[in-house]
Parts: sequence; C-alpha cells; structure tokens
Amino acid sequence: MSSIEDQRMLSTYQRYGVKVVKGEGAYVWDDRGKRYLDFMQGFGVGILGHKNRSVHRAIIEQLEALDICHGSLYNDARERFLEEFFRVAPRSLSRVFMSNSGAEAVELALKLARKYTGKKGFISFTGAYHGKTYGALSVTYSEKYREGFGPLLEPVMFLKYGDAEAFKSADLSEVAGVIVEPIQGEAGIVIPPDDFLPTLRDITEKKGVPLIVDEIQAGMGRTGKWWAHQHWNIEPDIMTVGKGVGGGIPMGVTAVREDIASVLKVGEHSSTMGGNPLASAAGAATIREVNRLLDNVNRRGEELMSGIKKINSRLVKEVRGKGLMIALDLRIRFKDVLFKQLENGLISLYSGLTTLRYLPPYIITEAEVNEALSIIEKSIMEIENSRFV
Repeated sequence: MSSIEDQRMLSTYQRYGVKVVKGEGAYVWDDRGKRYLDFMQGFGVGILGHKNRSVHRAIIEQLEALDICHGSLYNDARERFLEEFFRVAPRSLSRVFMSNSGAEAVELALKLARKYTGKKGFISFTGAYHGKTYGALSVTYSEKYREGFGPLLEPVMFLKYGDAEAFKSADLSEVAGVIVEPIQGEAGIVIPPDDFLPTLRDITEKKGVPLIVDEIQAGMGRTGKWWAHQHWNIEPDIMTVGKGVGGGIPMGVTAVREDIASVLKVGEHSSTMGGNPLASAAGAATIREVNRLLDNVNRRGEELMSGIKKINSRLVKEVRGKGLMIALDLRIRFKDVLFKQLENGLISLYSGLTTLRYLPPYIITEAEVNEALSIIEKSIMEIENSRFV
C-alpha cells in the first residue's frame, strides 16, 4: 500500500500492509472496514485491549483536571499511581522513577547499578532484548541491532541464557549489574530451566551485585502472575517495567531497592514528561483492571496454548509459553503463515526466522480464543496444502 508514512518516516519498521483506523477490545478494523483479532496489541502494549472503559474514563477525567505536571511539583494523579503500583510491586523494591518507555527504564537501571557499585561491567545473556537506546542496546544480544552503532557501553559479557552452570563460573569482580528477562520475549518466548533465575539471585546476592530483572514484556500480569520472576520465587534489586503499564499511554517504570535508590542525587536523572498526570491516571486504572483479570489470563492462556498444540500439521514444531505469552515454532519460515493469518483476520507477532508470537489482551473471551484457534489452524493448513499437495 502507498502511504505518506513510507515517504516521510524512517524505514525502520517491518510493515504488514494494513492501515488500522479503529480498535475495540480484542479487535481492530482497517480503512476498508475489515475486522481483525489483534494478538499483536502494539507489541504487547495493549494488555487490556483497545478502548478499555476504565482506562479511558481515567484519562478523560484527568485531562479535564490537569494534563501537564513536571516532577518538580507534587501531583495527585502520580500519588494515586504510586499507591496502586506498590500494592503489587515486589517487596524488595521501595522506590521508583517514572519515565516514558521500557528502554528509558533500562537506561536508569544501568546507571544506578554503576553508581551503586562503582564498577563498569554488565552481564547479559544470549537472546536478550532490552531496547535500542545506547545503554539498552549495549546489553541487547542480537548483532543485527548493534551493528554499525559502536562503540557501545563496555564491558558487557553475554552468557548463555538458561545455563546456571555457566553463570556459576563467571567472574563478577568487576560487574556492576546482571540484567535478565525472566522469560525472553523478542527471542521467541524462551522459558529458562527452573534453576536458572534462583542461581542468578543467589550468586548476585552473595557477591553484592544488583540483579536487574527486565519485566517490560513478561510483567504486568502477562504470564498469569503480576511479575514473571514470581514463577521462580525470587525478588530483584532493580526491576524495569514498560509496554502495558500505562494502559496504552507511553510509560516506563524503574523500581529500585532503597539503598540503591539512595545513590542518586537531585538533578542526576530526570525526565520532562515522566510521571505526567495522564500516564499516571492511565497507569493506576490499568493496575486495578489487571488485578481482576489475572485468573482470565491463566484460563484463556491454557485454552489458547492447548488448542494450538492440538493442530495436526507437519509444519508445527513446538508450542510454549506461560499465561497469554505464547510462541508457535514452525518447521518453515514464519512469513507465509503470518501473512496467511493476516489474510484470514488475525494479527500476530514474530521472532527470529520460524517463530510466531501471540500476545492477546487480558480481556479476551473463550469465544475469541476459539476464533483465533480456527484462524491459526486454517492458515497453517492452507500453507501446508499449498506446499505438500
């Protein structure tokens, strides 16, 4: 399709060729009136779907009261967000900084780790994705994102994700922080062995190295618990939050242990729009909504994952995930199935060369899960028949 976006925007996105003009709940509509089930949701931002009534009401009420308020002034909307956030935050964390995105949350996490320890190095992991700003990019693994942008933050050591024994052998003497996704999202929804995160927590605690847990995609209830790291009964020293925390309004949160937070002095880090009233109001409403939807995340996630596993096709290699964070690995490249799903009315994500990802909103119903399963199966079988018949 032809769009002014192609003429005027930087060519940095893989385009699907659909112009979305309206959304409601789990669905979006294009400019021709075609309806799609949206299992992309802004790459995981739309955790409550489109036009969530509670979030929209909170935004409208706040817009009528006050839309701009810098962090140098106190604000009632920000206070309400903090009250809601610390009802669900890990007990180990007592302070937050509010920004505008997950990548910004990671940038502060890295700064805090360096200042707290006085050391420079970081440990990240193969497959890691933490964002594309300079610090976040430095601890992101894929060379396709890093190439041509050096020198990046150094030194960074990438260890094998999920390998507890490799971490036990690592030298942490010059390490300022260890940053890890409890479940890797962009790598294709990779779930680590059960000993991995507890090993990281045990060793970093003994060595006095901050453990930074990146909950930007896996957190905020996506896996059926508030935070994905809770599946392994650990607590972080620093936690980064983004994507869905603002209910669709740009927002990032860096949550920090008290003694680590204390190293920052006035003026050493700030954000012009971080913690603004609109994002704060949307974030508080989002937390309240997620609280009542966690059971639905678990039920619908189990239905979706078990349904995909039942698809009898030679193209299906593996299905994995937790809650409503689900990956389908194919024996072929994902592109044909991705666009066949799109043609049949389902928007999904992808990863690597062969993986499809599904990040439905938490409000999804059993009927919508069944609709999605029908489209997924139909699309796979159409591609299989075109290749093997």
